[in-house]
Amino acid sequence: MGMLRFLDKAEEWTCAVMLFFMAILAFINVIVRYLTTFSFSFSEELLVNLFVWITMLGASIATRKGALLGVTFLVDRLPTGLKKVASLAVTLCGVILFLLLTFHGVDMVRSEYRSGMTTYSMALPMWIFGLAVPVCAFLLIARTIQRGVDEWKTLSLNAPKVEPDVEVKTK
Repeated sequence: MGMLRFLDKAEEWTCAVMLFFMAILAFINVIVRYLTTFSFSFSEELLVNLFVWITMLGASIATRKGALLGVTFLVDRLPTGLKKVASLAVTLCGVILFLLLTFHGVDMVRSEYRSGMTTYSMALPMWIFGLAVPVCAFLLIARTIQRGVDEWKTLSLNAPKVEPDVEVKTK
């Protein structure tokens, strides 16, 4: 569990640092624009690309915490056995979705790398920012599996105990 705890903190700190940097950069850019006619042309490009990273990392954090939006009206009314089946199905669908996203992200990064695409104002390779998709999609696979295992354990612990049919005779 130590590695997962390290990953938890790494995700959260990365998001916090990126968000702090984005806020400072946007604030400075607004002040500079207001006081002068100068603007940091790279700031919008950088902010948008960092926002992609934060969004993907945030989805991973939300998946770990079980904080993603879900409609559980029907599942909540199922018996424990069917809840386990539903949890397994949701986990499997999530893993498949994020596997597809990982493969698509890898193809996207390869394409950006081969074509030599660069950002407009910073002239940085686009694949650096594109890495957010496959890296975070892979994290989402791990977090989806982690969440599915946690839900399975919770459902197993909360399952009603089935008592054997034994007649107790009293005098």
